Amino acid sequence: MKHCCSSKGTLITHTNGIIVHRGLVMRPGGILSIFILGLIVGSVYCPNIATVSAKPQVFLTVKGTSITDASGRVVLLRGVSYPGYETVGVDDYPPAHRESSYQTFAEKGFNVVRLQVSWANFEPLPGKFDWGYLSQRVNLDVTWAKEHGIYIILDMHQFDWSKRFNGNGAPDWAVQQYPPTTGGMRKAVSNFWVNQSLQNHLADVWQRIAQGYANETTIAGYDIINEPWLYAPNANSTYLDAFYDRVMQSIRKVDTNHIFFLEPSNIPDANPPFKERIVWSPHFYANAFYQKYYPQNFTMLQADIAAKYRRYVIGYGAPMWIGEFAAFMTDGSYAEWLRDATTLFNMYNVGWAWWAFYDQGAEAHSVSDSIRLISTSF
Repeated sequence: MKHCCSSKGTLITHTNGIIVHRGLVMRPGGILSIFILGLIVGSVYCPNIATVSAKPQVFLTVKGTSITDASGRVVLLRGVSYPGYETVGVDDYPPAHRESSYQTFAEKGFNVVRLQVSWANFEPLPGKFDWGYLSQRVNLDVTWAKEHGIYIILDMHQFDWSKRFNGNGAPDWAVQQYPPTTGGMRKAVSNFWVNQSLQNHLADVWQRIAQGYANETTIAGYDIINEPWLYAPNANSTYLDAFYDRVMQSIRKVDTNHIFFLEPSNIPDANPPFKERIVWSPHFYANAFYQKYYPQNFTMLQADIAAKYRRYVIGYGAPMWIGEFAAFMTDGSYAEWLRDATTLFNMYNVGWAWWAFYDQGAEAHSVSDSIRLISTSF
């Protein structure tokens, strides 16, 4: 049975088998933009399509340069990053997330949430795994996602490496010997890439997480570490390769079902050794921090996504999924940037997660306001 695209974001599939969703977005800073929502929804090209079930009931896998379901159909994951748990611990109140947000995601057509989690919250003391953080926070989102037919990608998030450096990610016990400065942060990061003991701690954390979710089909996969930058003058991609290999081997001891989402470092890898169920997940911020975006800048965005496609899809022979993208112009030209970015993603048949959906905190509207604004935008 053939249908045209629904403005309510129905799960749809092209006749070539690519499954797509349509959805909402949040503007940088957490404020919902009706105009951006319209651009995102309108950017999905919908030729002859047929409706299929929205419930994630099977593990996703990798076939060639595509993410596929169990029947071999190509799955295009589109959704949002949903921050909060990378900074909010199990004892913090109110909780960072709400089930109503997942209901909203589903109603507007998203099929994936990139869920930010924190090494510091999983392992607040050396060797002490906080099961409460998993059961009382992360499990809630997995349950809500399952109920509303949405996949979860667990993202071991870090920004400026640790709370000690005004960021998040690594626990304080792993960085307390460094001064709370930018230089201290870079030294802490550089030490991590050569410190097998610290890497083993994070690999063990991942193994415990994977052990808990090994048979959970709502989990699409594991994003092992966010933005793994290399700062040491003699650093190269082999440091990151060794870390990824260590973590993946640790996970595979308890979980043979899930995909790995690997983010590249700031130093390109000429020939990474990973092949099995790997999705490369670069972020897309081309021109995103300019004060103003001009239509003629489209060629710069196109060059960026084309270079990524050549490296990861053609060069590595793997799927590519844009783990973050957003623009931060304050004059309204971010809308044109977004239109051009999503146009390019559609051209290259790559999925994505918008950065980011906030429903708590000083930067955010309440969920009820978000739902109200979304509902009036259609």
